[in-house]
Amino acid sequence: MNRPAREPTIDILVVEDSATQAQYLAQLLEAGGYRVRVAANGRAALDAARSSAPTLIVSDIAMPEMDGFAMCHAIKQDPLLRDVPVILLTALSSLHDVIKGLDCGADNFLRKPFDDRYLLGRIGAVLAGRTQRSAAPPSAMQVTIAGQTHAITAERRQIFDLLLSTYEEAIRMAAQLRQQQERIAHSYDALEGLYKIAEALNPALTEGAVADLALDRLLAFPGVLGASIRLFGAAGATRLVASRDFVPTTDDGAACAGCRGDAPVRGAPQLVQSCGMVPHPHACIALGTGAGSRGVLCLLTVEGALGAEQWHVLETVGSQIAVALERSRLYGDMEAQVRDRTDAWQSERQLLSAVVNTTGALVCLIDAAGVIRLFNPACERVLGWTAAEAIGQPCWEVFGRANGSAALREFFEHAPRNADKPSHLRGEWLARDGGVRSILWSTTWLHRADGTIEYFVATGIDTTELRGAEARLNYVSNFDVLTGLPNRILLRERLLQLKEKAAPGTQVLGFLMLKGDRLRVIGDSLGIEAEKAMLTQMAARLGQWAQGADSVGRIGERTFAIAALRDSVGGLSSLARLVLTVMREPFEYEGQELYIEPCIGIALLPNDGEDYDSLAHAAEAAVRRARANDAERYEFYRPELNKGAHERFQLEGAMRRALERDEFVLHYQPQVSLASGAIIGMEALVRWQHPELGLIAPGVFIGLAEETGLILPLGEWVMRRACEQSCEWQRASLPPVPVSVNLSARQFTDNIADTVGRILAQTGLAPQLLELELTESASMEDPQRTFEILCELKKMGVQLAIDDFGTGYSNLNYLKRFPVDKLKLDQSFVKDITTDQDDLAIARAVIAMAHGLRLTVIAEGVETAGQLALLAENGCDEIQGYYFSRPVDAETCARMLGEGRALQVSGLLRQPATRARRLRRVTRPAA
Repeated sequence: MNRPAREPTIDILVVEDSATQAQYLAQLLEAGGYRVRVAANGRAALDAARSSAPTLIVSDIAMPEMDGFAMCHAIKQDPLLRDVPVILLTALSSLHDVIKGLDCGADNFLRKPFDDRYLLGRIGAVLAGRTQRSAAPPSAMQVTIAGQTHAITAERRQIFDLLLSTYEEAIRMAAQLRQQQERIAHSYDALEGLYKIAEALNPALTEGAVADLALDRLLAFPGVLGASIRLFGAAGATRLVASRDFVPTTDDGAACAGCRGDAPVRGAPQLVQSCGMVPHPHACIALGTGAGSRGVLCLLTVEGALGAEQWHVLETVGSQIAVALERSRLYGDMEAQVRDRTDAWQSERQLLSAVVNTTGALVCLIDAAGVIRLFNPACERVLGWTAAEAIGQPCWEVFGRANGSAALREFFEHAPRNADKPSHLRGEWLARDGGVRSILWSTTWLHRADGTIEYFVATGIDTTELRGAEARLNYVSNFDVLTGLPNRILLRERLLQLKEKAAPGTQVLGFLMLKGDRLRVIGDSLGIEAEKAMLTQMAARLGQWAQGADSVGRIGERTFAIAALRDSVGGLSSLARLVLTVMREPFEYEGQELYIEPCIGIALLPNDGEDYDSLAHAAEAAVRRARANDAERYEFYRPELNKGAHERFQLEGAMRRALERDEFVLHYQPQVSLASGAIIGMEALVRWQHPELGLIAPGVFIGLAEETGLILPLGEWVMRRACEQSCEWQRASLPPVPVSVNLSARQFTDNIADTVGRILAQTGLAPQLLELELTESASMEDPQRTFEILCELKKMGVQLAIDDFGTGYSNLNYLKRFPVDKLKLDQSFVKDITTDQDDLAIARAVIAMAHGLRLTVIAEGVETAGQLALLAENGCDEIQGYYFSRPVDAETCARMLGEGRALQVSGLLRQPATRARRLRRVTRPAA
């Protein structure tokens, strides 16, 4: 027969979102005689408690809608429910749970999984505590220990209960301590001292505080004179953590095990009368727990002052201290974990914030209702809204579509939100200033643990500038940046288009390559900006007359090309002549007139090639041939030109090796005075002693050296070798005569003075024995710059001459200022001076002008007595040429100087000295 259940009087509200856990708890509590109600979450529990106040609430923490912390806080804030005890069920994984439990007012914690009997016991204890608190003043509860009543605040009791429920190991230790206290309860004095130590250790949270407080209380024990605590470390080593009037010191005698510290002290306290470290009675007490010994407590005592009961109390004290130390270690570990987790969380948050704030991508966080919660700086820059203005606004108010669509608002209201993969959205969006931005968005939903939507994340890339960059890249890929003309790539395409367009048999497709021979000289002399200006003007001229079917482009650094359809080859010739006529007109740069000396090579399709590359190769060969055609300056490609190009390529390679192998030699041509007939100078002329071809004249390789840039190292070698040879002649006691060296236009730069000074210093030649010759055309490239360089050279003491005078475009205003010493009458005027009245007139004019400017005149290429007589009759000062001597090697030159070889001037017609001749002897100023 079943026994009738007793009338339940205690109402317990179980709050648990897990139906299984809730059912289990209800059955357990009902079996214990309690009346049970169940709520599925904190919100439902709060409503149930307000409807009918329960005696006690047992609640889980992690629940939807309202968790256990929030529910407990609401209960404690309700005047009608705040006295209802609340027990929270948790795993107690961190100190954060304890602190939050204190904040919300929880009365106790139980860790899952829990023991059934322990749960029922804790509920009974809480209910008993509630009864006690209801009888006590609201501010405190009374506890009687050893006949004395103590007031413990509710807050302190709450902390104590939480610690007991959190650390089960500490509970067992406390239970052991209570058992030991019960065993010595018959000794009031010992119990009082033990209680004082326990009371003192209770608030201590660190190892040092535990040790200091323990020693302060131990010194109050009768018969204790001093104390110290040492703890065991790694490998059995000990460390002193606290001492009072007692520090064991090393001695030669044997120390006891406790003082020595080489092994943990176990068992009952050891009383030692004397040892090698402490020559007084002392006790060594193990600081032991169930897990082992943590250290040793050493007490300096009065012999016979401590009885058996005191020793037993001290053993318990050791356990108390050990428990307190273990508790401090656990607390320290817990605090360290809290700090580490807090630091890690802060570090992760700062890292995430730094990434979001510094990334160039747009990042926006939107809640489930469509309200903006995060708006990074990239969004601010692109859309024009500040974060303060955007956050809190509906996203469709900030992200407006350029077409006025309300699709974004509809998306948040109706779009499915269970997609796992990110979606992509491209479109035009309005910035705050009304500008249109092209943005590519990647979006995804963030879900809570229960599957509900928490946030919508959108990351975007502003592609507005990218589209502009694509257009610019397309332009750069097909057009020359400097001139705006089609480049090689686009011209190749247009050539193919013209090829398809050409009518077979009735039209000719030509590829014309245009180059300016003087562009390199202009760039070297006046700088890269001058060369760029020439290229820009050339492009403008080509663009003005180009016909609709023609395609003009820049295909190289100094090369233009034209792809043109004409009815015949003659039409291409007319086109070439038209281009040359336009390009021969002077160009202007900073007030100066410059000439580029254009030339054109023409290749035909399909005769000379079927594609762009073959046509360009053929036209390049034709350009080289056109340079030698002074009359027309344009040439059609012929197959034999390739042979010349191959030979030219071979010659360039051989010339580079010749510099390395020292295959160049100098010959010297004497310069003779028409007044005395004596040798007054030597002109150094370079020759190439080819190992297979023999001696090669400069006309074969100097032009190629100019083109390839080899003229610079070759010119410096010529100057150095000529200076060295002059010094050798002087060391051989030969008459010192100036040695003359030609300067290339590419050598005549701002660095020439440094080069000359260095060579003179290294060879030791006197500056007045070096004469530098500069061609008339090179000197007039940039007259002002030429004047400055010549002045610098003149200050060094070298002699200066203008070579090939009469063949260029002299600016007499500058010529009169140049600090030169000599004019060289070009051999083209000397050659026919006996038969051509024009050449004779030019020679007379040059001589007269030079003498008027107080310059010496030397005539080149004198080969006959008639030429010599006419030059002497018209006042020429010096001559050089085959009539006196061909260029000879250095040894022959030395023999001529040593023998005093001279020109026979007797019988030549000589004019009497004139005022002009006297002026010639006057030293000219440097500037």
